Amino acid sequence: KAYSTYDLACPIVDSIEGVTHALRTTEYNDRDEQYAWIQNACDLRRVRIHAFSRLNFINTELSKRKLTWFVENGIVSGWDDARFPTVRGVTRRGLNVQALRKFMYSQGASRRVVLMEWNKFWAENKKEIDVSAKRFMAIAADPKEHCVLKITNYASIYDASTPHFVSADVHPRNPSMGKRVMKLNDTVILEKGDMDGVAVGEDIVLLKWGVVKISSIQVSDDGETRVEGEFLPDGDVRKTKRYFTWLATDSDENVRRTSTTPCTVFEFDNLISKDKLEEGEDFKDFLNPNTMASSDIIGDAGLKMLQHNEVIQLERRGYYRVDRPYISSAKPLILYMIPDGKAKAMGGLVGKLAHR
Repeated sequence: KAYSTYDLACPIVDSIEGVTHALRTTEYNDRDEQYAWIQNACDLRRVRIHAFSRLNFINTELSKRKLTWFVENGIVSGWDDARFPTVRGVTRRGLNVQALRKFMYSQGASRRVVLMEWNKFWAENKKEIDVSAKRFMAIAADPKEHCVLKITNYASIYDASTPHFVSADVHPRNPSMGKRVMKLNDTVILEKGDMDGVAVGEDIVLLKWGVVKISSIQVSDDGETRVEGEFLPDGDVRKTKRYFTWLATDSDENVRRTSTTPCTVFEFDNLISKDKLEEGEDFKDFLNPNTMASSDIIGDAGLKMLQHNEVIQLERRGYYRVDRPYISSAKPLILYMIPDGKAKAMGGLVGKLAHR
């Protein structure tokens, strides 16, 4: 048997199979004259060639041969790894397919070689997912990252003998998407880092609940921060600058288990540490050793209802895709962080990896 080369097969097959315009990247420009010569020599119908440049991304290898090396050497889990620049990889990370189409249409068929930054790619995606991403709240699971807030006048506003809840739209601009319910209590936990710079007498906003005036801040020798404040039923959230995510806590473990959801969130970084590899440089010399990190958080009870592949926003944290729904406390909800195209993280909360 004899197998034809790529250069011989393409002009013959394209012509016989009825191709009118062959779309080829500019790397084949030197072979275009040969392509036309073979068709003419074989007395075949001429196929027009339309050349366009490849789209390259910084910190990224797009060669299939080199990507195969990552898979075969266990650097990534497979072709659908969320760090991989494949369609399966970026969709697993949270890319909306419609956003991918719009991004590609916006690039056109230029012959100019482009080295694209990922932020434009993910910014286009954010426009698509924001309109349908349900909103929830979550805070770090580590007690060392908590600040305990005691609402001193809770009992005078709410009947402590019965549970109380506050409801909010799961999407602020689309009430038809439904509501989410959050349990209230006289003690709530906040992100410790959010309290930096807060002074006694200052008003803060507990998102979806209301305004609290801080009356006391105490920091123990071991770094634990405990705060007291008065809930202001008539407080104006629009005149208050500091907004806090929060979760009600309870001495009853069963109540805590039903009113919150344990989650593990994953962040990702580029596989290649150098923006652009020069001619002759080996990508293996520029592998990023820290490309994935995980953190445990606890969130709204409503997170238990999420399904595989749903995209949500954790308020003041960012957008996430559900990689595994909640099963049990031993098998928590797994969320993949979706880049939003911005240089800084939403709400100023800092993750374990660079925000990209």
